[in-house]
Amino acid sequence: MPMVWRRALLIACITPACASAVAAADGAAPQERGSMMLDALVVSATRSETSVMESPVSVSVMGEQEIKRTNAVSIADVLRDVPGVTIDESSLPGMKRIKIRGEEARRGAVLIDGQEITDHTSYGAPILVDPALIERIEVVRGPHSVLYGSKAISGVVNIITKKGGTKPLQGSAGASFMSATQGYGANALVQGTTDGWDYRLFVGRTEEGDRHTPDGDLPNSNSENKSISGYVAYRADGHKIALAVDRYELSSGSTTSPSTIGSAFSKFQLDMPTRDLQKVGVTYDLDKPSDWIAKLHADAYYQTIDRMFTQFVASGTAIPAASAYDYLHNDQDTQATKGFTAQVDWTPHKDHLLITGAQYLRDDLDKSMTRTGRSGVGLATAVSRYADMEGHTETISIYGEDTWKLPADFSAVLGARQYWINSALDSLQSNDAGYKMRSTSDSAPIFSATLLYAGIPDTVLRGGFSQGYVYPTLVQAFTGSYFGASSTTRPNPDLKPETSNNWEVGMRHGSGGLTVDTSLFRSTARNYIASLSCAVVGTSGGQCAVGNSTEGTYVNLDRAESTGVEMDARYHFAELGLTPYATGSWIRRKYFFRSASSGKTGIPTVSGRIGLRGERTLWDGATGYADLYMRGGSRADELSQSSAAAGTISLTQVRAWRTFNASFGADVGGYHLGLDLLNLTNLTYNTTPDESNQPGRSVVFNVRADF
Repeated sequence: MPMVWRRALLIACITPACASAVAAADGAAPQERGSMMLDALVVSATRSETSVMESPVSVSVMGEQEIKRTNAVSIADVLRDVPGVTIDESSLPGMKRIKIRGEEARRGAVLIDGQEITDHTSYGAPILVDPALIERIEVVRGPHSVLYGSKAISGVVNIITKKGGTKPLQGSAGASFMSATQGYGANALVQGTTDGWDYRLFVGRTEEGDRHTPDGDLPNSNSENKSISGYVAYRADGHKIALAVDRYELSSGSTTSPSTIGSAFSKFQLDMPTRDLQKVGVTYDLDKPSDWIAKLHADAYYQTIDRMFTQFVASGTAIPAASAYDYLHNDQDTQATKGFTAQVDWTPHKDHLLITGAQYLRDDLDKSMTRTGRSGVGLATAVSRYADMEGHTETISIYGEDTWKLPADFSAVLGARQYWINSALDSLQSNDAGYKMRSTSDSAPIFSATLLYAGIPDTVLRGGFSQGYVYPTLVQAFTGSYFGASSTTRPNPDLKPETSNNWEVGMRHGSGGLTVDTSLFRSTARNYIASLSCAVVGTSGGQCAVGNSTEGTYVNLDRAESTGVEMDARYHFAELGLTPYATGSWIRRKYFFRSASSGKTGIPTVSGRIGLRGERTLWDGATGYADLYMRGGSRADELSQSSAAAGTISLTQVRAWRTFNASFGADVGGYHLGLDLLNLTNLTYNTTPDESNQPGRSVVFNVRADF
């Protein structure tokens, strides 16, 4: 069949006529779950239970059924179509992270059951939780540092795991197959509740081989992810105390574009054989201890992250002979985190809900880096560098937020947080003169304010202002990195914390079958932290030595500006069981440094998904569904430092793209079957410069049994 006819057929299949044929069956259609999305209850928006409709911030919720029907094996893929979200792989397909509103992944807070997964790296925390363990995911878009602290400058991803269930003994078992990687996933869950006790035990494993694309397999793109999670809780007379233990193990290869070999590099191989997380957490809740207090909450956790990277890298033909190199890099570290939160929800008046709390967070990093090999003309000079370091960051903060119902259908939400932070390099053993013992500290207040109006039937309007705050990581301030190209990226203890001011207006409407959630935002971040070549920075900024233009350092850019629109809209035809929908965003982002500026930041201006979902009752106890959709994004260009020569700038261009996809499934009794047909036109594409080439035409199959 000619390509033009195949595309015409696919376009026809996102019309109601085609979808009706796919979804048709006897019986009335159940209520479309999307029409209920504004009624969903969330806790991340205000740190207390509220509906999406009444939330003072932009928030998206993915429920258990919606997560199950994505057939995704990673949380990042589950969230791929949330407005304002893009995926960051950074050459490591097995370690996907998410970027919110164009910010780097490390500028977003990742929480598991409200407890932060801190990560002192330059790339941010990957989300390792198996989707089969998740009850729901809440994504707050925009600065939320007032309630969730440093690292929430772009938003918050709060992953709420399954707990005790509804019966003394229940559970599930599932398996997935991904043709693009010849990969598989398997998981099993046992949970229950009896006599005030809740419990859960989960195990999961995912293995993926090299990714197959229309241009061939991506070498060294395989990965493996294993997880085990346990939970037990006791409830009595309004009290609840719970213990959770989690372990996640990840290993991933790194893929490099074949065009890189021979120009910038003659050798480039990066592996991450270890990226493991262990966590023990306890929580305590007391509901309604008095007329003035709605809830008391306290939680504490101890977490360790073990990381290991290895890299073989050698200069290519574009590197002058005097700067030639052939190196082996090893980077191994352990990060230990202690966290504690105490919160009181006050009800001093029927029109007020006042939240007050205090948080303590301490990260300790033990890091070892080595560089061995040869450099110079004919690789005549032996190189052997090492740096063994220990450092810490300690944060104490208090916060409060008051939700106040005003006359004439108005509500106001006012919040504030005060930080006290100290950070230091505590010990150092190195033959590298570029490292020094230093310490830093800071204290800062931040604020937020939102006004909501609910005087229009079935509609809530909101407008607000919020501030964000991010303190430099231990890598940025003290340890730096040997990784990347040939050069070291030097730390900079003189970095200033990043701050941002964010203005946002939004509207939510839900009536009949129509649901609309949209927002317009403008953000300005000051002292934005980035790594630049010393040839660009010079000796007047960062930690660049005189005459050394081959290294890099972390610096504060003057500012980063973002303007955007996000939308989620759908209409449910109850009599047909059909729901056309569209989700997407328009974002313009720009960086400013000294006299230069650039709008080529690697973020597509327009991205989103449009489709038609059909759902029907097949027979008693059986439901079938079909989802025919198109994903797409506009061109995304990124200016960055070239790996070929110090101080030069390279332009990475990502073409506009669109893929046609279909998803089918059925829930029959306690069984779920799902089938995804992806990239039906076998398009060669990647969504941003941070993603490797995406799979070609492929299939994902998922089966799950509940008992």
